[in-house]
Amino acid sequence: MFKNFFDLFRQQEEDETMKIISEWEKDFTPVPQFSDKVKLMKIKYSKEETKVMDIFRAVFLSKEISYRVYDLTSLVISFFPNNYNAWVLRRECLDKIKEIDPYAELNWLDSTILVNQKNYQIWHHRKLLIEKMNDVSHEKNVLAKVFESEPKNFHAWSHRIWMIRRFNNTENEFEFIDKMLKEDIKNNSVWNYRFFLVQYINGDKLNKDIIENEIKYALEKIKGCPVNESPYSYIRGFITKCHFKYSDFNFVKENLENIIQNNKEDNSYGLNLLLDYYEEEKNGLKFNETIEKLIKIDYIRKKYYGWRKDNSIFKDEIKKEEKEENKKDEIKKDENKKEENKNDENKEDKDEDKK
Repeated sequence: MFKNFFDLFRQQEEDETMKIISEWEKDFTPVPQFSDKVKLMKIKYSKEETKVMDIFRAVFLSKEISYRVYDLTSLVISFFPNNYNAWVLRRECLDKIKEIDPYAELNWLDSTILVNQKNYQIWHHRKLLIEKMNDVSHEKNVLAKVFESEPKNFHAWSHRIWMIRRFNNTENEFEFIDKMLKEDIKNNSVWNYRFFLVQYINGDKLNKDIIENEIKYALEKIKGCPVNESPYSYIRGFITKCHFKYSDFNFVKENLENIIQNNKEDNSYGLNLLLDYYEEEKNGLKFNETIEKLIKIDYIRKKYYGWRKDNSIFKDEIKKEEKEENKKDEIKKDENKKEENKNDENKEDKDEDKK
């Protein structure tokens, strides 16, 4: 008896699979995973999976290329979407059987990719298919569906970058980025993509004015959400990668100082960027003050900040200041001790007078 509808449905699927495999067994002798003598790293398949893989090994070794083999790869991939050999054989069928419609393959991939979004083989297969078709018109739609459920999907973002580089399809990309950041301002994948896109579109024409506009864009986003690492990294990335000095964009420092002062939340990301500014302008006092703040609010990186402090250009100056501070503390302690002794003596004199 079936416990529920899903058990019944699963049994029907299994019956259908066994029926397909039975047809194949008329022409092929199943090849087991290992012989009886060798059982090294044996994969524990279910009965149904064992049947599918044993037949697939036999077909793969036969090197048959046909429409029925193409269909068989669909079955194998439905069980094992990361099976490299199944994808290789499927591509061979696509290359050699002219009757297979590449757009039908693309539609099949759309549904397959949505349930296997983090599978290297699927994305690689899709890339090769698009290359062959030389048609990228469908890609942004399927990527939009992937981003709906997984907006930080590494494979999908890599595919989009490949698509831009290969087909130069940059239309409406900045609008797309704005939409994604509106949905999640902390999506680092979107910030990385914008960083790539600005450089890709401008190439050798990337100049200070363009970078300044990008920095102002990031600053506006920081004002809306100050404790967000991505835009700070975005600003630092453009300044350092394009070989500018922080002082070339001094308005950033002024803005960050105001943002941090007016925001009650601890902001280690903003302070870290300010630290780079203070170090470049050789402002030892501000550098040391910022380091001390970071040690308090970003305690997990205490040793890093200690290392940075010890290896900064201000290390001698900082040691001198610390020495002076320690000296002041010692003097204050001595003064307090003298004051305490004096108070004790006065108390004793009063007690004597009372007697």
